[in-house]
Amino acid sequence: MPDRLFRLYQRRRVINLNANIIASGLLSTVVVMVLLWGMKRLGVDWPTWGYTGFSVVADLIFDITIFMGLHWVANHWRPSNGRNEAEQAELSAKAPGYVRDTAQLQFERAVISPVYYLIAAGLTEWLQREGMSPVWAVGIAYPIGLVFTRTIHTIWGLRSGTYVDHHRR
Repeated sequence: MPDRLFRLYQRRRVINLNANIIASGLLSTVVVMVLLWGMKRLGVDWPTWGYTGFSVVADLIFDITIFMGLHWVANHWRPSNGRNEAEQAELSAKAPGYVRDTAQLQFERAVISPVYYLIAAGLTEWLQREGMSPVWAVGIAYPIGLVFTRTIHTIWGLRSGTYVDHHRR
């Protein structure tokens, strides 16, 4: 079953792109939460906007780095063969160049990122001002921003062709 899911993940861009972006977003959120927790444990006492600003910069760095690795696995690494001719043809379809493909996706994400960070940072700031720890404020706000922007980007990608499977290009 895991092999079958992995092959599906590699064949369907709408699945792998969303899975990769969600995974990188959630993983980077967890890393930022751990960093904020460590800062609080060490006695760092910033105003709410300091934690919010730190969370935005750290999230951006970790999210992009994690996404680039996952994107390579999904679209450019081919350890599995298909179980039938159709699946083999889909898996062996030529992917766009890694740098070009990743740059296109990161450009689209950059266009949408102001919406993401307005939601994530705005909600993080508001939750902190309501008395919530910066750790939990980030843990709530960033996934909410992620769901909203995943919906927008998926619609955009399906209409623009970015999410078209390699074998259909």
